[in-house]
Order: sequence, then C-alpha cells, then structure tokens
Amino acid sequence: MGHYNDSIITAFDNLCAGMPALLTGPPGCGKTMSAMPGGVLHGMLADYIGVDRSEFGYLTISPAQMDVTDVTGVGFPNRETGKLDRYMPALLPDDPNYCGLLVIEEITLAPKSWQAALYELVNERTLGDYRLPDGVFILATGNRAEDGCGVGAMSNALLDRFGDVEILPNQKDWDKHATDAGVDYRVVAATRWHPDFIEAFDGKVKGKQSTPRSVSAFARVFENSGLVPGNGKSDVDKRIYRMAKSRLGEEDGGRMSAFLSVFSRLPDIDAIVTGVSEYVHIPVEFDVQVASMAQLAKLSDSENIGNILRWVDRNSDTMKVVFGIDIETAESNASARNTVEFRDWRIANDNLFE
Repeated sequence: MGHYNDSIITAFDNLCAGMPALLTGPPGCGKTMSAMPGGVLHGMLADYIGVDRSEFGYLTISPAQMDVTDVTGVGFPNRETGKLDRYMPALLPDDPNYCGLLVIEEITLAPKSWQAALYELVNERTLGDYRLPDGVFILATGNRAEDGCGVGAMSNALLDRFGDVEILPNQKDWDKHATDAGVDYRVVAATRWHPDFIEAFDGKVKGKQSTPRSVSAFARVFENSGLVPGNGKSDVDKRIYRMAKSRLGEEDGGRMSAFLSVFSRLPDIDAIVTGVSEYVHIPVEFDVQVASMAQLAKLSDSENIGNILRWVDRNSDTMKVVFGIDIETAESNASARNTVEFRDWRIANDNLFE
C-alpha cells in the first residue's frame, strides 16, 4: 500500500462494504489514532452512516492484554434449565441500534487461545449466542513481522477474513496532520528537511529511532521546555539534544537538534515582518531557507502578510510553495490566508502549486 491517506481510504472502502479491515504498519504510524474518536477514519465512518461524530461509538479489544473470557464471557450452570449459560462482558454493546467502530488492537500479538474467538467474531460477527449490532464496523491493527516488535505470524485463516491494508507513513500526509494539530512548527520544518524522520522506520535497528508518534512526542516536550536553540554548542543546545535523544534515539535525536539550531541563523525576520526587507539577504543554505519559511508562516497575520510576501517573492519557486502551503493548511494562519494580498499572490503563483 502507499501513503497514509490512501491506506485509510482503502480501509474505509472495506469497512463500508461490511468487510473487516486490518491496518498494519510500523510503530507510531497512526493506525490506532486514525480509528479513535477525532481520528480521520472514525470521522469518515460516522459521516458515511449519517450520525454525529460525537455519537459514533468506539470499542477496543486488546487480545495481548486480556483473557479471551473477557470477550467470550464466563460460563455458569443454570440450575433451572440444567444447561451452561454465559455471563457476557459489558464491553460489548447489547443495544441492537448501537453504531460504532470495534478495534481489535495489536491483533498480531494475539495468543493462540484467542484464535477461535477471533475467527467467529470477525467472520460471523458472533460469540456463541451473542451477535454484534449491524452498525458496528470491525477494524484490527498490528505491527508487521519486520518491525521488530515481537509479533507472531497470523494464521492464514484469520488473515483471510480481513482486507489487509498496509500503512507506510508519508511526510506530506503527516505534515498536514501535524500542522492542523498544532505540532511545533520548528519540528515540522525539521521533517521537511529530514523526511526520513517520518518515513524510514527500520525494524532491524536496535534501540530507539524516530516514528511519527515519537516526533510528535518530542515536539511536545521541546515546546513545553520553552528553550530557544542556539548555535548548536551551548548548554541549552545540549539539553535540547538530550530531549531529542530520549524520544528519537541517538542518531535521529542528533539530527533533530542540529536542525533546530538552524533557527539561530535565520535572516532578519523582524525586518521582513515590518516591511524593511529590501536589504535582507536570501539564505544560501537550503535548510535555513526551509526554517525561514516556517518562521515567517508562524508569524503571518492579516497586517503583515503583504510585507512577508514581498520578501518571499525574492526566494526560489520551491520556497514559495513551501510558504504558500504553510499558510493554506495551518488553522492558525487563517487571518493571513483570508487577506486580499494572499489571495492575489496565490492566484499569481497558481502554476507553482499544480
């Protein structure tokens, strides 16, 4: 499979046809997040059946952390009938009108004791006398064998019950999600310079490395610290490196902290924003150009966008596109995006965005 958004749409197509789907991919690539309330797949399904997103349910089963009886129920002798009845678990809905998404988490870690129950639940939508409401969609998630996460091979019989959809993280897809979610713009800019932070998880590597999830986590720690990167050699820079290493591993943490130090080498941003930019140089280094566009997009508003665009126009077409996409996608840039100056500039440069 391909990009994140393409994979989500393929899973959606399977689910809408009443068929279970399995999302597999490297750790931290957004499999579970897409299915949770507020996630893109959860929202698409709610819209598909015409219910409010806040009312569309979300249920999880974690075979690696639960006993199979947590789902199949516990048998007890019925003295009146002389037969064995079952106490069914409360986690499964008994309202026939219930609608929502049932997620089987980390199915590739499921013990063998779960196999029979999963066969029945996934294929027949039943567990003994219990039947899932028709409005419940079944999704499973799991890592791949090559991800080094200790997963076992699913039986072919169980795998055959799913539409198998692989998610391969893509920086551009993650960039839009991260920008919308308010991930620190400097960290987002780092992934544009080093897209492998998002895309290149290698299960053969021992120890920590970057994933979409760990990059987002580092961004939160970094932003919360309030630290301002310097030239890469100060005590503050060393502290930022230790933060990055704790989340991304030694190699990726070093590259992340090195990129963040680029923000200490930006051109005169204040002069650009205030409209006296005719003598502000255009950076030669590509990483400084990327960081400059991220910083200017962050500062753009309805009053200074015209000043900023005059300097942006002196840059390469590639940097114009980087800046324009930032303004168009980030919710925080709405005031700049809705100005006459930006709309006219966007129309004049429309050929660059094709």
